[in-house]
Formats: sequence, C-alpha cells, structure tokens
Amino acid sequence: MELPDLGVGLTYNSGLEPVFEAHADRIGLVEVEPQTLWFREAGGGYRVDREAVDRIADLPGARLLHGIGFPVGGLRPPDPSQLPPLLEMTAALSPPWMSEHLSFNRAGGAGGEFLTGFLLPPRQTPAGVRAAADSIRAMAGELPVPLAVETGVNYLRPRRDEMSDGRFTAAVLEAAGCGLLLDLHNLWANQRNGRQRVDEFLDEIPLERVWEIHLAGGTERHGYWLDSHAGGMPDPLEEVAAAMIPRLPNLRAIVFEVFPDYLPTVGLAEIGRQLERLQRLWDRRGRASRRAAAGAERPAAVVAAPAAAEPEPAGADSAGPDPREWEDTLGALVVGRRVASALGSELAGDPGLAVIRELVGDFRAGMVAESLKLTTRLLFATVGKKRVRSLLAEFFDRVPPSLFAAEEGEGFAAWLAGRDGFAVPYLAPVLAYERALLATLHDGEPRIVAFPFDPLPVLRALGEGRLPDPALVGTGEFEIEVTPPGDAEPGGDESDLRALAVPQVFHR
Repeated sequence: MELPDLGVGLTYNSGLEPVFEAHADRIGLVEVEPQTLWFREAGGGYRVDREAVDRIADLPGARLLHGIGFPVGGLRPPDPSQLPPLLEMTAALSPPWMSEHLSFNRAGGAGGEFLTGFLLPPRQTPAGVRAAADSIRAMAGELPVPLAVETGVNYLRPRRDEMSDGRFTAAVLEAAGCGLLLDLHNLWANQRNGRQRVDEFLDEIPLERVWEIHLAGGTERHGYWLDSHAGGMPDPLEEVAAAMIPRLPNLRAIVFEVFPDYLPTVGLAEIGRQLERLQRLWDRRGRASRRAAAGAERPAAVVAAPAAAEPEPAGADSAGPDPREWEDTLGALVVGRRVASALGSELAGDPGLAVIRELVGDFRAGMVAESLKLTTRLLFATVGKKRVRSLLAEFFDRVPPSLFAAEEGEGFAAWLAGRDGFAVPYLAPVLAYERALLATLHDGEPRIVAFPFDPLPVLRALGEGRLPDPALVGTGEFEIEVTPPGDAEPGGDESDLRALAVPQVFHR
C-alpha cells in the first residue's frame, strides 16, 4: 500500500481561518475532525454541514480526516449511526487515509450505556488487545480508505497487571493490521507524567507502520503536563521528533495541533514559526531508512506480541479486571459516579483520575458556554463565577456528558429551568430564547419566544458582555421569531441579534 507524501499541515478548527490565509504557502494539508461539522438530527442520525465542508475544500493542500467521536480502543465498536456522515465527508474531501483514537469514550452501568466526555485509556492486556483489534477491523471494513490509530494521552499511573504502552500499541497494530498516527506530544506528556519513556515506547513499536505524526504544545496543571494544544511545541519535544523522524520509512504527514482559543495570545507570526519548525523536521525524513525497512528486523517486543498468536479463550488473561470491568469502572468514576469494587477503589485513589475529572468538567463547561452564550454571561454577571461553577458541577453530577455542545447546552438549560427558587433577572426569557435557537438550528423549524420586557436592549447588552441598563428595558408583551440563519432578512435588528447570539453547536 503506497500512500502519498502530504508534508506539513494543521488541524482545522473554526477560528483558525486567519492562519490558513496568512500561511497558505506553508500548509501542505488540512486535517479535519469530522464530528465538529455534524448536526444531530431528530431521528438520531447526523447531518453534515456542507457549507463548512465546501469552505474546507477550498483551503490549501490535501485533506485528512481525524475522528474524535468513535474511538476504536475499547470493547464497544464505533457507533454505526456515525458511519453515513463519515462516508459523506470522505467522498467530499478525498483523504488518502483517516485516523481515530486508540481509546474509548463509552461505558455501561445500571442505567445503560453513557458517554464519558473524555478519550480514556483502554485495558492494556491481551484481552484489551483483542477488543481494540476487533473494533479497528470493524471500522476499517466500512471505510473506503486505510485507517490509522492514534497513540493517546494517559494521566493514570502505570499498573503492574498491564502491558507497557509500547507493547500494547505494537500488539494492537499487528493484530489489526492498521497504520499508526504517532502523537509525539501525547507520548511526551505521558513520559512527563510518570508513564513509559518515549524512547522505550518507540523501541517497542513497528516504526514502519507510522504514517503520520502529531505535534503540539501543552500546559502544566497540578503537576501534570496536559495535552491542551496550547501554543508552540516545547524544544525538548522537537528534539525527540528530530531524532525519531529519520527512522520512519513510511512517514507521510506531520500535523501541528493548536486550538483557536490560543490564537490571540500566540499570534499568526508564531504559528508561522511553528510551521517552519515542522518543515525542518519533515526535511529530516530518511529516504535510506525507507529502502532498508523491508529487511529490517522488528523489535523483539513486537514479534512476541500476544495478539499476534491465536486468540486466547475468554478469561485466559492474567489476574486483574477484564476490559469490560475496566471501561465501565473508569467511565463511571470519570463522570462522578461511585463504584464499590476493588478496581473502583484503586482507580479512585489514582491522582490522575482527579485530573481527568477536572478536564471533563472544563470541556463540558466550555460546551455549555459555547451553546448558551447569553445565559452564561448573564449568570456570571449576576451570581458570579463561583456560583456558576457550583451550578455546573451539580448538573454534571446528575447528567452524563454529551458528544455535542448543543445537547450539553440544552441539557443544562432544561435542568436550570426546572430548578425552584433560583431567581435571576431576565434569566427565564433569555434561557427560553437560547433554547429556541438551539432547537431551530437542530430541526430548521421557526419558533416564537415571548418576553415580558423589551428584549433588544437585554440581548444586545449580554452580547457585549455586560448587564443591560434597566432604564432601557421597560415592560410589556414582546415576541421574537427565531428562524434558521439562512431565512433572516439582512440588515435588520433581529438579524443582527441572531448573528450575535446563535451559538456554534459542535465542539473537539
């Protein structure tokens, strides 16, 4: 299988358009996270935002797809309802391959299956290898392009009853026959946080399976290095990449990951310097290593990988939790549920679990703020940040995470609207207005929202991040018709408000 050389590129996020405009000559590829361009439909399926896909098709370079919603590292195979929109985007963007995470994000319990809100590390045992390989093969069999899996970040401590990170990855690759997206920043974060050293990991995997590399920046919190995609890549990480890249005979792409939230701080010029650093790394590719790869011996750890042998019967693994217990227990703990078991106690005592839970809370709070912009601004301005955090924490403890920001926002809005004794001026109508916006974006149906005051001064003030002047609000009976964005008449007050207030309904 011969894949094309794509060169250096960036992951796509709404808000990074100035980067693509300023540095078009340095970008050889754009990597798209497909779920960020989907809308959830009433019947449970998904609709692709074709306007956004068309805009991405006009960006410089080739295209890759990098899934973030159906990881292939666990027992539960990818959600089949996500396959049609994925195939639609594959047909529209023609990626030579796509990738997904060697992680899991769904677990089960007494109340049924739920999302964890975070890409979690799988059980690193022979049974875990078999589970991941089954999921990878199930997904790969549905795709018209080859599939690679990404090495994940893992904030948990290493366990004595698990394979090393490198041996597990190698065994999965051999059993599934797929490629590898080597996220060097994830591996470097794992090393800094007390897991396997990067050089040891690389010595244990089949380097000829590496098709793509991810590089990024991060931040430190509570003594952990986080994979936050913040700013430029650290110098030590660049040194690791420079030493490794000449050893990768089938490397076809190097992608820099940065969230648009950091663009105002980092600046366009710094992103350009990061792309220059990636280009220098790309130029280090060893052509000689490609010719030598066919005759090179694989590392002994790969030859001896358990998954390469005949499948063992269920229960043949060494003592310890099986993948289902692992996934259900870790998933429950991450969303704030208590688990009365030996494994539950072990994982609850791992300091990395608190880091994951905090990150899940951050992600969910960001989704709520993104989908309920005006409501969250009103709450911050009236009850304060501490109270808002308390409200969000209470909601998160009662309701598991959602994959999409609109669903997370509607869930919080419904919960907040149903609370007794929580009186905030303007809150109920503003909340109803934003819920109508979310619902109309969801189904395309217009809605009428009633206000007991003039809504324009209130909505405009909140859109500017301030409380309205009560003298300008007044009282009376008012209505706003919420219509799909394409139906608005340009130039009017209502159109201005919609442009101000309509949230983006998906999140990475």
